[in-house]
Amino acid sequence: MNATTTAIEINITFTKSAEVLRLITAVIGILVYIAGFIGNFLSLLLFIQKELRQVSTGFIFLLLNIFSTIYLLSLVVEFFDSVFQLQILHNAVFRCQFILWLQNVTRTVCSFLAATVSIDRFIRSEYPMKSRIWCTTKNVIRLFYIYFLFSILFYAFFFYPLNVFDSYGQCSYPYNDTFRLVALNIMPPIRFVLICVLPTIIMTGCGGRMLNNIRQSKRRTTQQTLAQHAATITGPALVSKPSDTTHEHRRQTATIDQMLLLMVLANIIAYILTQIPFNSYALYYGYETSYNYTLYSLIRAFLLMWSSIYFGIGFYLFCVTSPQFRKQFTTKIKQLCICYQQRRARVEQ
Repeated sequence: MNATTTAIEINITFTKSAEVLRLITAVIGILVYIAGFIGNFLSLLLFIQKELRQVSTGFIFLLLNIFSTIYLLSLVVEFFDSVFQLQILHNAVFRCQFILWLQNVTRTVCSFLAATVSIDRFIRSEYPMKSRIWCTTKNVIRLFYIYFLFSILFYAFFFYPLNVFDSYGQCSYPYNDTFRLVALNIMPPIRFVLICVLPTIIMTGCGGRMLNNIRQSKRRTTQQTLAQHAATITGPALVSKPSDTTHEHRRQTATIDQMLLLMVLANIIAYILTQIPFNSYALYYGYETSYNYTLYSLIRAFLLMWSSIYFGIGFYLFCVTSPQFRKQFTTKIKQLCICYQQRRARVEQ
């Protein structure tokens, strides 16, 4: 009797906890996705400009922005299904195969592009002369083709014909099958290394090296200033004062370096905080023996929502860390307002 009562109480507690988690995920998820789509659209207005997309860094950000938007769109399908039990299209091929394939492809491409941004900035700061040869839009396009083709083929197993709805109307892998072994035990660790461990190591290494370069640059500048000051005291007639143009150029270079460093560090921190939880859970669930789909789907939906913050936070992150980005955005908005007013005046005439 006591065992039955305890089981009932546990079941009631679980149901209440699941509903609370569902409500939190629904509210926060809606806010995150709306803000993400708006931020990505505003970023797209800047990165499609010719002067930005002709630079390798700007072109990478443009590709990252496009694929982040596609990734968020693919998540909306699973979000409505898991949280609201609302299937946009009740088709096993679309829901269980194409959407899962699209999610993983776009997430992987975005992870590779995020790491490439750090590498691009690192090369520009470490090898400024060679960066003119290496950091080009043509090389970015070549890398993008490699990333995209690799991801398409790597996740092609999601189109396995038996990856369909089960009797409860949920996507389910066939039991006691080689496909289930690959999907839940082999792929999660490989995916965890590819889209979480390696990008984090690359971005952390590049950011740390850039930080060291800027510290050394500041140290050299300080030593040069002290040497010039000492030479001015002992022999002012023999020392030539740096021109205002040279001083201004150094100041602008230091400002840009600091801006890029802040953007790299902010990008690294955002990536680690948002991507590790979901990928760690996906890795854990690959070895999980319990098949409580309700709890799993809710936790997965919440962690997917949390991880999707990274794919919609770029605009806000750049606005906070980069005054130059804010200035360009303000200029672009003013241009759009002027064009709208001119077009409206023509219509009224």
